[in-house]
Amino acid sequence: MDSEDAGQEVSPSDGRDWDAQVAHLLEDWHKRAYAAQAAHYASADLFRLLNYFVGVPAVVFASIVGTAIFADLANDRPRALVVGTVSILAAVLAALQTFLRFSERAAQHATAADWYSAIRRGIEQTLHLPVESRGKAKDCLDEVRKEMNRVTQDSPELSIRLWKREAKRFGVKEPMELP
Repeated sequence: MDSEDAGQEVSPSDGRDWDAQVAHLLEDWHKRAYAAQAAHYASADLFRLLNYFVGVPAVVFASIVGTAIFADLANDRPRALVVGTVSILAAVLAALQTFLRFSERAAQHATAADWYSAIRRGIEQTLHLPVESRGKAKDCLDEVRKEMNRVTQDSPELSIRLWKREAKRFGVKEPMELP
């Protein structure tokens, strides 16, 4: 900093650095954040559903086994094959539910979706401000890029099929598809 500038306050951007190319990039990032938000919410919904599809039958089968054991004791009828099969099925479902961590994965995807949602809203706010109120374009882009990099690193991976579906829905072009 020069001695002449020492007492001067740095003025905000006058908007000249916010050209069409910068706005286009920010709009592309907005679409990407929106698509990622939607994809992570869809993943969270899927894993919640899978958690119920595996967890509910596990509870039902375990209950059937417990009831059947008491019924067999009371009636002294051997139904060991059926009770044993249902018991094994209940144990397998419970183990799958624990191993595949559906509820934990649903929560991770929901957190990532919420984070992308916050980024998207920040971009929308910037795009709706008057150009002269946005500050320097580079500073804004650096902040959004860093935040998107952080959420991408800390988020669970999305399935390729789901990402492609949401990317298409929101008009996201992958680098290979750019003109």
